[in-house]
Amino acid sequence: MLDFYYTLKKFTALIFILLVGLSFGLFPGWISSAETVRVTGVIDGDTIIIADGHRIRYLGIDTPEKVKDGPDEFLAREAYEFNRKLVLNKEVRLRYGSEQRDNFGRVLAYVFLNNGVLVNGELVRQGLARVLYHGPWMERFGELLQHQREAIRDRKGIWVKALGESDDSYRGQIHTRRFHRPDCSLGEKIAPKNLIIFRSKREAYWQGYSPCRTCKP
Repeated sequence: MLDFYYTLKKFTALIFILLVGLSFGLFPGWISSAETVRVTGVIDGDTIIIADGHRIRYLGIDTPEKVKDGPDEFLAREAYEFNRKLVLNKEVRLRYGSEQRDNFGRVLAYVFLNNGVLVNGELVRQGLARVLYHGPWMERFGELLQHQREAIRDRKGIWVKALGESDDSYRGQIHTRRFHRPDCSLGEKIAPKNLIIFRSKREAYWQGYSPCRTCKP
């Protein structure tokens, strides 16, 4: 009987720790929360505003940038318009990963329509976004990468231009999944154990690597 109570006590303590950990997002890979919200504004292809004023950045993807003081990146306007038609003034469901905010304080989330469509994935599938790796616990990385590979094969959207010019090789960092031009100072700092060499940009994108924002391969 004592063994039973001892085991029950340990089990109860374990459940308590687990619930607390999930509440504070301490266990990577677990979805800490989900909620339904109304979209009241669209900033660009991968950022929206919800009714409470928060800015939501789509987790795991990156769309072409709208530039204030210069020409927009290729298909930035198309990505914005596509996103706007999908979500503006609609109820969407947000699911948060273990990393809940980006460096700009925006909330990171997977965004689902009422019919179950993952908006993040739909943008990638249409060739209007590329995969952006956020760490090994990014639960939908494989799904997003599959959409990207299909868009690459079909040369849809951004892939018409993104694969056009290519150096002989690129330096990739296996933990961050970023790739660099051969002469990029950041790429040169990659430790040999964390280094992977790609023969083309297509090969890097195929493996789910994103371009360095400094050397812009």
